[in-house]
Amino acid sequence: MSKLSKRLEVVANFIDDNDKSVIDIGCDHGLLSIYLAEKFNNLKIIASDVNNNALESARRNVSKYKLEDRIDIRLGSGVSVINKKDKIDTLVVAGMGANTIIGFLKYSQDKLKDINKIIIQSNTDLFFLRKNMVSMGYYIDDEELVLDKNIIYTIIVFKKGRKRYSYKELYLGPILLDKNSELFRKKCDKELKTITMILNNIGSGHYLYKLKLKRNIKILKNIT
Repeated sequence: MSKLSKRLEVVANFIDDNDKSVIDIGCDHGLLSIYLAEKFNNLKIIASDVNNNALESARRNVSKYKLEDRIDIRLGSGVSVINKKDKIDTLVVAGMGANTIIGFLKYSQDKLKDINKIIIQSNTDLFFLRKNMVSMGYYIDDEELVLDKNIIYTIIVFKKGRKRYSYKELYLGPILLDKNSELFRKKCDKELKTITMILNNIGSGHYLYKLKLKRNIKILKNIT
């Protein structure tokens, strides 16, 4: 069985037997797609990337594991590679910024018609990510943190449906708040130190931004 980083292991754990067809957007070297193909014999997999060099590496890896008949490799940006006949029900995107992810999801929502589950590991602005995914008609089904090479990663599972969330829940994650793990508190403490430093060093003006920082600091102090 192929091996994954701790980060991608957690992403993979959110795929189950109910998923029939998965697209791995930004597949890089194809390691996640290969792992999923080995774990689920009947899972249809599309691995896509906008970077042709990364995709060539993915092709070599797929060939190495003799999974050419299981993994469909496609060059393209975001969900543009999805065709109507694909009937994708699960989308995975790991390692991209929130703005990039929301950009290609929000402005190609016709491509999401059959997609019931979206698993995202983003490196930036999770409040923005959660808020926009919720506005697109997805609710937060699960969330998990993982420590990988001294970086705390957040993986979020969105499913089609509607729920309402408070600002605090969108900022820190409703399920992460409920779990209240040691790693979550460590993440909040790190965030608190970072934005406190930003607030203390920000210049004059930026009134609304300062209000946002103060609001977030107040929330984080109640966690840590």
